[in-house]
Amino acid sequence: MDNKLNLTCITLNGYVEVEKYRYVYFLIFTIYAAVIFSNSTIIRLIVFHQSLHEPMYIFIAVLLINSTFFCTTIYPKFLLDVLSEKQIISHTMCHFQYFVLYTSGASEFLVLAAMAYDRYVSICKPLQYSVIMKKTTISVFLVLAWLVPACQVAGTTLQAVPRQPIRSLVT
Repeated sequence: MDNKLNLTCITLNGYVEVEKYRYVYFLIFTIYAAVIFSNSTIIRLIVFHQSLHEPMYIFIAVLLINSTFFCTTIYPKFLLDVLSEKQIISHTMCHFQYFVLYTSGASEFLVLAAMAYDRYVSICKPLQYSVIMKKTTISVFLVLAWLVPACQVAGTTLQAVPRQPIRSLVT
């Protein structure tokens, strides 16, 4: 008799009485739509109104984009799991979620640090503000805020991926 072990999917068994309250969970977690709608509305306002093209508003828009990435990684899969019979995620998708969640989380801290630096310059060096906080400075802050966490998390994500392709093991 052959016993086979399949390591390509992860089964999630932590949900309590999903079948009983499936539609209630689904209604509660439709907050995702509200998050997407409110974030996209504020981002559009910042993009279309020229008076909002200040560093602080740009950083706020970046935080909202970051929040949208974070929610888009979690909520659609969670809503699918609540409505389906079995809660299964592939090994690859699990690593992808890990990568996006930790990258956006770390990126949020760096964007907040850039916002703090912007406030510091505006309060402590008001006459030099326009010289220090140019568009290139803001661009460098934003690129680094997304690139540094992505490189750091990519390293740990790649270390967690098995060296050989995952296959069914026969014992």
